Amino acid sequence: STQSTGALCGNLVIPKWGEFTSIIKDIFEECRQSRSGKVADLTPQMAKVDAEKYAVSICTVDGQRFSVGDFKDAFPIQDLNRVLLYTLCCTEKSVDYIHEYIGKEPSGSEGDALTLKNKKPHNPLLLTGGLTLASLMKPTLCFSERFEYFAKKCQQFCGNEYVGFNNSLALSLKDQSNRLYAIGHYLRENDCFSKDTKYEDLEKTMELFIHYSAIEMTCDAASVMAATLASGGLCPLSGEKVVYPEAVRNCLSMMNCCGVNDYSGEFMFEVGLPAKSNVSGALIVVIPNVLGMCIYSPRLDRSKNSVRGVQFCKMFTDRFVFHQFDPTDRSSNKIDPRRKDFTETKDQQSLILLFAAFNGNMTTLFRYLKEGINFGYPDYDGRTALHLAVCGGQLEVVKFLIDKCHVDVNPVDRWENTPLDDAHKYNNSHIVHFLQRKGAQKGAAIMGN
Repeated sequence: STQSTGALCGNLVIPKWGEFTSIIKDIFEECRQSRSGKVADLTPQMAKVDAEKYAVSICTVDGQRFSVGDFKDAFPIQDLNRVLLYTLCCTEKSVDYIHEYIGKEPSGSEGDALTLKNKKPHNPLLLTGGLTLASLMKPTLCFSERFEYFAKKCQQFCGNEYVGFNNSLALSLKDQSNRLYAIGHYLRENDCFSKDTKYEDLEKTMELFIHYSAIEMTCDAASVMAATLASGGLCPLSGEKVVYPEAVRNCLSMMNCCGVNDYSGEFMFEVGLPAKSNVSGALIVVIPNVLGMCIYSPRLDRSKNSVRGVQFCKMFTDRFVFHQFDPTDRSSNKIDPRRKDFTETKDQQSLILLFAAFNGNMTTLFRYLKEGINFGYPDYDGRTALHLAVCGGQLEVVKFLIDKCHVDVNPVDRWENTPLDDAHKYNNSHIVHFLQRKGAQKGAAIMGN
């Protein structure tokens, strides 16, 4: 497998994955004992959710994955839509433009509080901020196109894991939307909506936000979404750049100080990691450059955060050196599952890159893409990753190197062979046809022989 290959190369962000996940299982089972809190009853639909559902999913920035519990059961993203909306809006527009409409401060209030600061929502993670973001994203498109765009981006965030839509919940939210509409009118009165949104479009903005809230995903998928944030906007499963790193950085800053409602300060003190909760009982947590995880348990505390989710996070940073301010050289009672003192020379990187290309190890290739490694760097024989991918018959890698990494399609090795020569040599017609479409030539034609 690609992960075992990466492990042999010493190239995984958490090399002792089995030991790490064994501790995760222990924490998971310990938190299962908690029975406090109650399921959100904002709508009759939400009140029917099984309070015993419980899952934890983890995805690292290089694609290592682990899930336990009810991780295939879908839940509506609801409040999590603000994380997606904010990063997408900052990518499409600019951070400065978005913050002309929305502030950057914790509110100290509940997430659905009807309050503004200087005629702007305090921050993008409140309900007021989410509604404003909904008006700012693709305001000139029609309703269906705006929803389709957002749903597609959700799938990209999750690496094409399950993303669906709960129509009955959307109808239920619409029936119970008096407060939402009151906040909408208050925002419009204070000119918080996009200048491109017409006055009569309030109804569409409200309904669009309800639809965004009713999109659903699994705990498994949400962990990939969190890992995309941990990876600076690059999905670790697909290698796709979903949002800009600057947008992610600003979003994580907001999650640090505002992500878990009026419990955010204490959560930062106890756990020390960017997080965002929702009223469905999901809690996503991001460890930048390491992993993303989602804990799902519908029972909520008074701050509308998952009881088990918060407890799991506290125990997690009690066991591992992941609190942002942990002094790693003095925390002997904690475990650091990341690799230490591992630096790769240029030659080591080249060797690992060639090995990954030949064997189709996309996990390593995606990580090197994120780190800005030169994919065209040759070995002592002039052989590049593209040569090796062709020799290994790895069409997916060949497409990745040319389409995403934009490598030269005609590198010549010491024997004056190009990747096209190798493709003919190994009778791989699919790769031959693909290379020819991309303008590949044989070495003889390039060298003028």
